[in-house]
Amino acid sequence: MTPGEIERFCKGAIWRLEQQAQFDYILADLIGVSAARMMSSKVEYPAIEQVYPSLFKKEPEDIQKAKEEEIRIQNSTNRFMEWALKHNAKKRDKGVETK
Repeated sequence: MTPGEIERFCKGAIWRLEQQAQFDYILADLIGVSAARMMSSKVEYPAIEQVYPSLFKKEPEDIQKAKEEEIRIQNSTNRFMEWALKHNAKKRDKGVETK
């Protein structure tokens, strides 16, 4: 091996150790959070995007799409409930009993 290859190999090994140390530290923190959750219901487990922001990035576009989907579902639910109330009111007016 050339000196450059040896240097690159050593830097790569150090980088892998640093990555492993970061993951070990995050894992220890998550274990602590899990233990705290057993003792108190006020503690919330963090989302994966918060734990590993460099691996799981939530794009603003994804957040916007999720909000739009939530609004669409809520609107659909409201329209169905409106229809059900009108339908039930018609049944009551005609004298049909529902159980």
